[in-house]
Amino acid sequence: MKSYLLSWLAKKHAPSDLEAFERQLPGPWLVWEPGPWSPPPLDRTTLLSGPGRGRPTSDEALVLEVAPRMGRAQLTGVRLGRGPENDLAVDDGTLSREHFLLRPAGDTWTVEDLRSSNGTRVDGLRVGAAPVPIASGARIEAGSATFTFLDARGLFQRMRRVIA
Repeated sequence: MKSYLLSWLAKKHAPSDLEAFERQLPGPWLVWEPGPWSPPPLDRTTLLSGPGRGRPTSDEALVLEVAPRMGRAQLTGVRLGRGPENDLAVDDGTLSREHFLLRPAGDTWTVEDLRSSNGTRVDGLRVGAAPVPIASGARIEAGSATFTFLDARGLFQRMRRVIA
C-alpha cells in the first residue's frame, strides 16, 4: 500500500503540471481526513498492538493509493477495514475488520458496505450491500473515519490548495 502525507506530496509535486502528475500517480486515491483516532480494544487483532496507544489526533491528511495488495487482482475490488488482511488496513477501533469495498466499474468506481458494525456513508447517505457509484470528491464515512475519494486530477487540485 502506498501512502503519503498530503503536505509532503504537495511539496514534492509542487513544480509538476497536471499531465505529469497524472502519468506518475494516476490513482485513484483515498484521503484519510484528519480527526480523532480511536484505537481498537486490546482484545482485537490489529496491525499495531502493545503499550503506548492513546487517542491521538492529527491535523494532517494521509493519502492512500486505492490498489489491491500484491498478488490480488483488482477485478475483485479494494477492501478497506481494520484487519491486516485488507488491501487498505486502517487501525481504527470504529472500523469493522472488513468495512467497505471499492470496486472499479468501467470508467467509475463503486463502494459497498461489507456488513460493518458502524456503517458506511457516501456524501451523508447510508450505503448497503448494493454497490453505490462514487465520483471524485465523494466523501466516505466509515465508523468515525472520513475519507475523500479522488482521481489524480482531484488530488492534484487538493495539493494545490495545501501549497497556497
